[in-house]
Amino acid sequence: MAAGKERASTLQKEMADQFEWASVLYPALKEFDLAAMVRDYDRERLACEPDYTKFPELRGLIDRHVGEREGFLAGSGLDETAAAFHFSWNSLIFKRVNAHYPAYWENASALAQCTNVFFPEGQDGVTTSDNRDINKECGRRVTPTWRPNKDDSPWSDINQYLQGAASSAIVMDEEPECSFPCDPDEFCPPEAWDDVHVRVEFMTRYREFWGPCNQIWIDRHLNAVAVEKTNCRVAFRYPEVAGAVCITACSYLDPEIHAFKQKRLRMLMEAKGETEDNCPDWEFDLGARQRNRRLCELTNAAAAKPGGPTIWDALDIVADEAVPFPDRICLAGEDGVTWSYLQHAAVLSGPKRRWLYRTAEEHEKSGSVTEAKPKLLLGEGVEMQSEWQADIDAGRCELASELQPA
Repeated sequence: MAAGKERASTLQKEMADQFEWASVLYPALKEFDLAAMVRDYDRERLACEPDYTKFPELRGLIDRHVGEREGFLAGSGLDETAAAFHFSWNSLIFKRVNAHYPAYWENASALAQCTNVFFPEGQDGVTTSDNRDINKECGRRVTPTWRPNKDDSPWSDINQYLQGAASSAIVMDEEPECSFPCDPDEFCPPEAWDDVHVRVEFMTRYREFWGPCNQIWIDRHLNAVAVEKTNCRVAFRYPEVAGAVCITACSYLDPEIHAFKQKRLRMLMEAKGETEDNCPDWEFDLGARQRNRRLCELTNAAAAKPGGPTIWDALDIVADEAVPFPDRICLAGEDGVTWSYLQHAAVLSGPKRRWLYRTAEEHEKSGSVTEAKPKLLLGEGVEMQSEWQADIDAGRCELASELQPA
């Protein structure tokens, strides 16, 4: 019921905006009543009984799903279509529509190319970095008051398995056999926190119920794995150097998934009357793959440094502008639409916990986010070190405003 109350004021506009966006991205949808489509799809999901011999954890879950929808309707005062949109719109678009209709991403917003890096053996402790990208049509996304925390940066806590996430999907992907609503994370055994391979095994069994996405998972021993996920397929990349892993968006380095993606791209080209020479999706995939390979090279090189990478090494990776687009990690509108608007690096463990972060509010006016001076934010109870103060005095970074002396 609480979810219904919270969304009631904005949901109608969100539905209208999303219906318009979907009709641009998938022109074939202009012939359909999208309200009826999402309503019917949500009913279908609830009626799709899972194979309980494969997924015994889902027994009895249908009662909760029905109750959640009843509570949403009571709390929001909206109708069944609004409830269906709230619970099933994303699944409808990425699990079904994207599997059957050609997408025209060149007419909608470009996919973001966000990036995460994880070093379990940094010079000062567990060290990570993050780059968030935005489409220029989305407008301002961050404010001058943004700070690294669990709300604005969900992988800023070392005591959780998820240490990074990036958008990734395949056009004309496969549709899962079962559409029953389920979040496998909820049922993942607690032993997964002790051994990341337990999570790998469990989430592989449930692979049709989550994604698409790319992610970084860890366990409490800091064993890490990079995850590459389509609608129905999943692959895992394990560390090559000092336990370090990295991910970026819209690219799969796993050979089998990459081959599958190319096959689906050719299906898209045939449907749209395109070739490799004029297909924007094909060109985008080539660029994303080059970017992904470079990211791995930079990550492994930093991981191999004696003593481990520093927080600045981690930030430099996501701020990479040393090569031309599309290989570079940090974007400043080189593709005409995408800007890196937020970057941060962190030491998440030990007595030297701290963050370096920077944002670009007016991305089209300010150019690259790297033009913004990084801010230094100390972890709770951490005292300023002489080498950090030297960086501030040299103009390399500045102290976050709430920590500056009066």
